[in-house]
Amino acid sequence: MIVYSILLEADCPELNIRRSYLIEAGQDLFGNWIVEINYGRIGCKGRKKVILMDCEEDAKRVVKKRLKKRESAVKRIGVGYAA
Repeated sequence: MIVYSILLEADCPELNIRRSYLIEAGQDLFGNWIVEINYGRIGCKGRKKVILMDCEEDAKRVVKKRLKKRESAVKRIGVGYAA
């Protein structure tokens, strides 16, 4: 069951940047928390990471850390992410 789902996109044709970043978090059938991260260029296959956690607080911590990194996108890639 997905509890959190966040889709961010960075799009700037002038800089040839078209990125997508999807974070989903929820519990599996055994009560473990799963944070799934899909990212890459829009229109391409992209990459996927799955992180297993024991509790919701750990999953929230991972999600917050990943979102904090996306906040610095303007300095890193020249364009910010938008929901």
